[in-house]
Amino acid sequence: MHIAIDDTYGPENDTGSKFITGKRRTHVAVVFPDEDVNNIREQITNCLDYIEKQTGVLSKEFHFVDIYNRKEPWNKLPEHMNLIFFEFFADIYIRYRWPVYIQTIDDRTIDDHNFSQLPKKIERLNLSKRDDQSVFFLLLQIKIDHKGNPTPINVFLDEGKCKPGTSIGQIIFHDWTEPYNGSYCSSETEPLLQIADFLGYSINRSTYLSTKKNRTNIDNWFIDLVHSMKINSKHIQSFTFSEDFSVADLDEFHSKDRKNKGL
Repeated sequence: MHIAIDDTYGPENDTGSKFITGKRRTHVAVVFPDEDVNNIREQITNCLDYIEKQTGVLSKEFHFVDIYNRKEPWNKLPEHMNLIFFEFFADIYIRYRWPVYIQTIDDRTIDDHNFSQLPKKIERLNLSKRDDQSVFFLLLQIKIDHKGNPTPINVFLDEGKCKPGTSIGQIIFHDWTEPYNGSYCSSETEPLLQIADFLGYSINRSTYLSTKKNRTNIDNWFIDLVHSMKINSKHIQSFTFSEDFSVADLDEFHSKDRKNKGL
């Protein structure tokens, strides 16, 4: 299997929520069947070529925070046309519903669990930092989930911390009985990461919008769009509120969920 991992952070301002804070650091992993990978890569590249021909927007990748905010080169698009790309990728995901892993580290995670037994570093991960803790526990989740039926694994982690080609996860998967290959990659050269970017941004933004006091029609449209995808992840809880739900409603849901999990 092929696994693309991207980070998604922020905003860091006070949300008013006890559970959704600006200090959280999140990584999202998307699992692709080996037989689908070449077609996905080809189709992403073809989409970018088609967009250039139809709109004049020249981009080497789909980077969804820039698309949503209509940052260059996506500022060439007419107003609201950028949202069509979210609908397009949501439709693709609804068709395939690739498995998704989510790992968030924040103050509450640290309070809930004893991290004192963790080593200070593993490979290039500094486990005193939340973003590196997030990567570490995400890779560990994947290993634990598949240890009963190990298969060859190819992991692509979006660059930022390390140069493309730098290995990641070799120590974590040191006893994997099948071939393992993990490395940092550029999303421009690895289209699978652009799918992870879409899902990471969608999950993070819908979470942030859930804490926003005065949501716009577009905000509510975005939340509904993400909900309609029915993301295939055991880490996502689905709930139904009225359109004007508050942070207090959200925190009550989190409290009940934590109680059910024994936290």
